[in-house]
Amino acid sequence: MGRSTSFLISVSLQTILQKHFSEVGELTVREKYVLDVAKSIYPKVAYPSNKGGFEKAFIEFIDSDTKVTSFVKINEYLHLFANIVYIRADGLLSHYFPDFMVKIGNKVYLVETKAEKDVSDINVQQKRLATIDWVDKINELKAEDRMDSVWSYVLLGENTFYGMSKKGATTGEILEYAKLSKAKIKGTLSDYTGVKEY
Repeated sequence: MGRSTSFLISVSLQTILQKHFSEVGELTVREKYVLDVAKSIYPKVAYPSNKGGFEKAFIEFIDSDTKVTSFVKINEYLHLFANIVYIRADGLLSHYFPDFMVKIGNKVYLVETKAEKDVSDINVQQKRLATIDWVDKINELKAEDRMDSVWSYVLLGENTFYGMSKKGATTGEILEYAKLSKAKIKGTLSDYTGVKEY
């Protein structure tokens, strides 16, 4: 996932498509809410102007971590292929765009950053389950079709990030700690036994 090879795989009705983030050659950003970065295909990465302190801190943290190979901040208006379809609490289909894609060695993490108050929202839970299914499908592909990496989904709460980073944890340690599985979401015994739940 370097400057020219970064991609996200789109899984839709058993069709696998590889799309490169580099297909979106340029992002327009507001100069006031942007960071210069070294590990993304885009040299400038925007963060939200309203309550974007957590995302800003996360971007600075991962860009400075020597073990992070690369990352991309997913833009839901320009990276239209980088979405996961889920069923909202009202029963309607919707599109979910994770916040980040982070590559560390042979691991790729789809990362959603959330304030603690939003972590237990019902639609956040629906997005979690749909994304876990999506990641499971990606991990069933041949290694070369998934960047020779194991993919995971992370719902990173603000308190977890700040607490662990202040204690010296690396990006990899934080993301592994916050990594989700179906069992972890549902709170089932299989999360603790390591037996895959279907």
